[in-house]
Amino acid sequence: MTAVTPIVLLLLLVAVVVGVLMVGVARGRIGDGIGLPERPRRSRRAIRSRDLR
Repeated sequence: MTAVTPIVLLLLLVAVVVGVLMVGVARGRIGDGIGLPERPRRSRRAIRSRDLR
């Protein structure tokens, strides 16, 4: 076993932990989660326009 193998395993473990934490934050399980801005609401138009006869 060379000296590089433990370092590679440590980096992989850190990457997995960071990935799990990021998913937890994104889903709102950790902290407040990621808030998406509200979509602008469109006003509903009439089905038939009175101007077109």
